[in-house]
Amino acid sequence: MPVKMNREDPPLTTVFGKAKWFAFVDEAGRSEIRENPYAGSGAKTVAWLIAEGADRIVTQHIGGHPFMMFQDAGVSVCYPGEGRITVSEAMRKVREGSCEPITTANVMQFARH
Repeated sequence: MPVKMNREDPPLTTVFGKAKWFAFVDEAGRSEIRENPYAGSGAKTVAWLIAEGADRIVTQHIGGHPFMMFQDAGVSVCYPGEGRITVSEAMRKVREGSCEPITTANVMQFARH
C-alpha cells in the first residue's frame, strides 16, 4: 500500500508511483513500512514491488500502465475506498471482502487526473 509517512498505521496516499513509502503486510497482518527507492517512477515502483514479492496492491489511485504491469505479473489490485484510510482500516476491508477489485474494465476511474 502506498502510504503518506513512515510511522505506525499511516494513512494511504493518493500518489502511487510518487509515494515515498509503502506498507508491506504479511499473512499474519504484521506491517512494515519501507522506503520506495524509485519514488517518482511508476514503472520502477511496480517492478520493485513485484521483486519484493507483493501479490496484492491496495491503493486509492493507480495509472493504467502500472495497473497493466501488475496484471501481467499476476498481482491483484484493489480499491479500499476514498478519503482518509489507514493501513489497518484498509486491511480490515481486504479481510471483509469490501476492497473493490480494480480491473481492466474499471481502472480508468482510479487514475489520478
